[in-house]
This record gives sequence, structure tokens and C-alpha cells, in this order.
Amino acid sequence: MSTKIKTLISGRGLLWLLLLVCLLVSVPSASCTPSDLDAPDTKSTNVSTLDRLQMNLFVNYDANVQPTIQGKATNVSLGLSVNYIDIDELNGKITLHCWLTVRWMDEQRSWNIKQYDNITKLHIPDNKVWKPQIMIFNAAADEGNYPVSTQVILSNDGSFLWVPPAVYTAYCALNMINWPYDQQICKLKIGTWSVSNLNAAYNKVIDYDDLVQSSEWEIVSGRTEFVHKDYYSYVEFIFTTQRRSSMYKAIIFTPASCIVLLTLAAFWLPPKMGEKIMLNGILILMIASFLMYFAQLLPVLGGNTPLIVLFYSASLLVLSISTIIEVVVLYLATAQHKRRLPEIVKRLLNGKLGSCLMLSHFTNDAELPATQSNGSLKEMAENLYDSVEDMTSPLDINPTATPSVRALQFDWVLLATAVDRICFVAFSLVFMVLSIVYVA
Repeated sequence: MSTKIKTLISGRGLLWLLLLVCLLVSVPSASCTPSDLDAPDTKSTNVSTLDRLQMNLFVNYDANVQPTIQGKATNVSLGLSVNYIDIDELNGKITLHCWLTVRWMDEQRSWNIKQYDNITKLHIPDNKVWKPQIMIFNAAADEGNYPVSTQVILSNDGSFLWVPPAVYTAYCALNMINWPYDQQICKLKIGTWSVSNLNAAYNKVIDYDDLVQSSEWEIVSGRTEFVHKDYYSYVEFIFTTQRRSSMYKAIIFTPASCIVLLTLAAFWLPPKMGEKIMLNGILILMIASFLMYFAQLLPVLGGNTPLIVLFYSASLLVLSISTIIEVVVLYLATAQHKRRLPEIVKRLLNGKLGSCLMLSHFTNDAELPATQSNGSLKEMAENLYDSVEDMTSPLDINPTATPSVRALQFDWVLLATAVDRICFVAFSLVFMVLSIVYVA
């Protein structure tokens, strides 16, 4: 048996076995078209070209050494593209969601595109090449102040472009005097400790065209300044932001206008109405509520108290004085007076001053009838104060029975009305001055 197997393997059997193997190998290849056989493997060619290019560019390359141009350290340019901005007034911080644009040159990393199948750009992991260690110098947070790791784009002229996303939080000196119509100028100091040749020398250093509209802030302008120190340098990005204050008109300025109008309207109520004091008390509570709201909303800044807060504070003081005056007016109008009004005051109220205060339309219904005799007038004048002592309220006076008492009371009510009108004019001027100083 073993002899037959050896015979088949050797000689003619071995020849047939080789022919069978060749036939099996050639059958799958028969399905390929001639065009497929002639077409080059483009993918393999490109991969080999990229590999060859990267191998030639980064042979003996040290990613820890800063590139040089003509023997000098290369310049690093910084730019910023802002996507979103927010300001924390209570803590004095500004937060920017942005893309950081970093550019530098390396003359030894350039190539001729004709020798490498017209390849003009390479995408390289950032840990494979040198890049500046960018950081924010006025950081207000421990985390999130360093760029995220992204790929670096290398062009055929030797220029590197690195665009990492970042969220920067920095301290900002806020000026809240004109709140809520305030503009804030905040600075973002971005640089590196290891690179001295840092600048912002290319077009459109600050870009906020793609800024997502914040609910409260918008960027009005932006500029840069280069700051060089002995051991480090940084680029200072300066933003001017404007607060959107349309909502504050409804929740702050409209109530302030209502408070002023109601305070002045109280002077036109009848002097005997005690409800005027109640109205002023309600207005005082409203102002106190707004001041508490401001204390929770705004930071405590020395010398930078918002003018609108000062307006509410001054209005509270003015309203308190108005309440005291209304108490005096109520006393003048309702008290049982035993003395006549001085003649000089009566002449003023019945003269031009009364006309200016619109008191001329009041008529003294308590005047004594002209037909009464002089003796009756004298007798009523002598008994005037005795009759006043027996009264419990001026409203209980019988006009036909005690005309002199009614005339006496009318004079004091007229004086109280005059005080109200004078205070209306005075407080109108006060509120006008406060509006010009604190609001306009």
C-alpha cells in the first residue's frame, strides 16, 4: 500500500496534482475584468504618499523644542472666535465659550506639493507636534481654562494652525453705576510662560460674527493689546459688552413712574381724608420691596451703587417726608381750632397766591350773613371759643346754627389745602431733579 502511494506522489501523479492546484488558483481571478487588472490601487498610492511625506517631514523631529526661523524662535499668533458670553455680576466674572486660533511657522516643515501628489495639508494629532502651552492669566476658575486637545493643521508652506475649543472664566471689574443701561469692559489675558514671541498679528483677531445671542448681553466692540514682560508675554483681549435692558423697563422703571405719580396724586385728595396716609404707607412698602430685590440681584460694590437704586432710596426718603406733611395737613383740616387764622395768611389765601394754587373756586359758606347787625357779630365772636369747646367734630357743626365756627374751620381747611398744593409743586420739582440726576 505504501508503495502505491509513493508511486502516485512521484512522477505522473505529482504532475497532475500541480495542474489541479494551478487550476483552482486561476478560476477566481478569471472574474476580474482587464480594466481592473490595469487600474492602479489609488488608495494604496495615497497612503504611501502620506506616509512618505510625514516620514520626511518629521524625521529627527522633537515635539518639545520650539521651531525656529532663521535661527530665531518662531512667532506665535493668537486669535479668538467668541460663541457665547455671560457675565456674573454677583461674583464679578465673565465667561466666554470660544474657539482659540493659534498660528505659528516652521520653515523646516514645508514641502513641494508636486512631489507628493498635490497634498497641501496634513492633519496631525496635537501631541505629535510642538504647540505653545496656552493659558489664561486672569482665570477665575480652577478648571476649564485650558484648550481642549484637537488636531493641528500643517500646510505645505510650513504654517501650523491649531483651533481648540475653550471655555474661559475671568475676573472682570464691573461698573454698575448705569445699571441696567450699563456697558462693561472686560479683559481676557491669554498667553504662555514658555513663548516670548507672542503676538496677535493677523486680520480679525477677535471674531464674534457667530455669537449666539445671549438673553442679556451683546458684544459691542473688541480689540487686543500685546503685553510683554521679562519672562512671559500675553495678548489682552478687551471686550465691550452692552446689557439688553428692555425687560428692566417693565419691572423697574414702570413701577418707579407709578410710585411718583401716586405720591403726587395724594396731594390732590381732600385734606380731611386719612386714606392719603394709607396710600403713602403702601408706596413706602413697595419701595422697600424693590430695595430688597436690588440687594439680592446686584453685587455690593463700593462707590459703584447703581443710580436707579439711589433713585429708589431717595424716593423712599421723599415719600417719608410726604407722609409727615400729610399728617400735619390732616391735623390742620380736622382739629378743633380755637384761634382764628392770622389775617396775613387769610389775605394771601384769598389773594394772588390763592389764585395760583387754584383756591379761588372755594367759597366760604360759613361767612356771616351781611344782614346781621354789628351787635350780633360781636356777640357771636365773643361766644365763638366757648361753642368750639363743646363740639366733638367739625363735621357735626350745624351751618345754620353756628356760622362763625364753620367759617373758622373753613379757614383752616383752606390752609391745609394750600399746604397740599404747595407740596405738590415742591415735590414735583424734587422728583424731576431726581429723574434727571439718577435716571436720565
